[in-house]
Amino acid sequence: MKAPYAKAYLTTILSIIIFVVGCNNKNTIAKTTILLAPFSRATLDTSGTDTQLKILKVYPAKMECNATEKYANLYICKKLITGDTIYVFEECEKIPDFALDTSADHIPIIDKDDVPILFPNTVIIFVPTTFEMPHNAKYLFAKLSNIRES
Repeated sequence: MKAPYAKAYLTTILSIIIFVVGCNNKNTIAKTTILLAPFSRATLDTSGTDTQLKILKVYPAKMECNATEKYANLYICKKLITGDTIYVFEECEKIPDFALDTSADHIPIIDKDDVPILFPNTVIIFVPTTFEMPHNAKYLFAKLSNIRES
């Protein structure tokens, strides 16, 4: 009687180990260089100086910039007015607290004055090894700001 239970127990344990190891590999964060040529530069809302966003996902830079390499935070966002998805790269900045706060008190924005005219052809980010930007992705280099709702 013990043998069937022992075999079922062993099979269950092995299945759990395989599942855990498989899931952990998918979440491995790696330094990744993205070539931006295949993607489009996003446009900002024309109704004012600010474009309001909803942050969907944040991937912070895991290293500080140095003389030879710049690293960027990646914010995957939706523009509130149009609902378009936009990939916002913010180079050499610390993630602001409001970007990590999911409360409704904070509305992240991009001010047109915080968007550089010149930007690199590649960007180094830290994302899961399974991360891929969609072929139709729109991106922007910018510094995020915050407005607080009253």
